[in-house]
Amino acid sequence: MNANALHELVEKYEERLSHISETDAEEVVGSQWTRKQVMGHMIDSAANNHQRFVRLQHGNLAGFPGYEQEQWVAAGDYGRNTWVNLVALWTQYNRQLVIVIEHIDQRCASNVWEEKSLSLESIISDYARHVQHHLEQLNLK
Repeated sequence: MNANALHELVEKYEERLSHISETDAEEVVGSQWTRKQVMGHMIDSAANNHQRFVRLQHGNLAGFPGYEQEQWVAAGDYGRNTWVNLVALWTQYNRQLVIVIEHIDQRCASNVWEEKSLSLESIISDYARHVQHHLEQLNLK
């Protein structure tokens, strides 16, 4: 399993994210969320995927809840936090996920989250694509 894609995204975007002003972070991008809420969604996604990455190393995963993004973003109330704090949390959390991914035993790659019929390897790949999608959504200069 390859952590390079996630590592490259974090390194590529960290500085660009830091140049977004607090005012710009409160603008709606896309159809519904502000940049802060999109960043909060990415933090929530990191937290949910962290659990999957770790739990799937111990066998197939059954009975594990999905991620209700609207509820999580609302509960996180990300608009009350500062953009600087959100970017720092997202950056550091994803750096830790890179370490987790780098240390996964390849023999676990085919372990499956049964409710979704997804292997650990596919979840990791999908996570990096998901991160890239949302980083692009932020309309960074």
